[in-house]
Amino acid sequence: MSQPLLSLPIDVLNIISKAMPTTLFQQLATQCTEVSFLNTGISNVNIKLSCEDGDKVLRVNQPHSNWCDRSLEVECWQAAIVANIAPVLIWVSDDKQVYLSEFIHQPETDWSIFASMRSHLSLGQSTNQSISAVDAVPLLSALFCKLSTLPVPNKSITVTEQWQQYAYQLDSLTESQIDPQWHDAWQQLLRLNGLVRHWLSQLEACVLLPTFCHRDLTPHNLLLSGRAPHQLFCIDYEYAVASHPLFDLASVVASHKLSTIQVNQLIDNVIMQYCQAASLTDVAAAKAALPAAINCFWLFSAMWALLMAAKEPQKVTQYLQYFTYYLTLITC
Repeated sequence: MSQPLLSLPIDVLNIISKAMPTTLFQQLATQCTEVSFLNTGISNVNIKLSCEDGDKVLRVNQPHSNWCDRSLEVECWQAAIVANIAPVLIWVSDDKQVYLSEFIHQPETDWSIFASMRSHLSLGQSTNQSISAVDAVPLLSALFCKLSTLPVPNKSITVTEQWQQYAYQLDSLTESQIDPQWHDAWQQLLRLNGLVRHWLSQLEACVLLPTFCHRDLTPHNLLLSGRAPHQLFCIDYEYAVASHPLFDLASVVASHKLSTIQVNQLIDNVIMQYCQAASLTDVAAAKAALPAAINCFWLFSAMWALLMAAKEPQKVTQYLQYFTYYLTLITC
């Protein structure tokens, strides 16, 4: 009798056979009927295990992804499970290299259909374009409501500190880079410093308290549960910390295809929630600072791409293309 689990890449199979409790490994081997790759990311690989007792996701963290605080990631993930906005974690290896979680079925709408990159200026352009398959605003608003109630992580980072950390890492790499395009990209970032300081001052002026911040709420990290009542689940808590509440809202607005009416409704709902929770000074100040938050979201994306171009020279062209595109979404 064949065992589909044995079709896993040999290195993955070796890891889980050694790290996973024998009973759990044998149960997977017996129950698994199919193995399929969901994605191979920069920091992790996700594999779907179709099982008779319920489908699961096996996630293997890449060994070079040492910038992620895996203990904090698991802590934030578990807090989100309690709030019922994350897949249940079944098992985590002692070294945090491998996770096993439930698989969230999306039989009606794959939330990635909302993926769309936008600058804050494009938000003001009247459009009725929306995806009619689902009413996104109530689902996103409910998700933000639950995220805002999660325990604030012990680790915090302001948007200013995040910018400084990226800038420090990039500056330390300048002497080792020989690609002139990389240096040109770094100079483009340096020329933005004056504007960046202005955006950061706007953001820091309107926040009262840091909140739980996922920091990567793009459509690819959200899942729409097929079980009634429908709701959104978050995955990938690698970057979750205590931070500025507008950053998560900015990431959703900037990365989702929503109509002008939907964007305005979502902004009103979420900013009101944060103001009532005393995380933001007031509605007007928060709305005025949102364009700065969106600019910072794309700025950090561009800085991340340039950092990856330096760390993975075999993919430098690909990452520099990402850098250039993210930079075009920053509106001065």
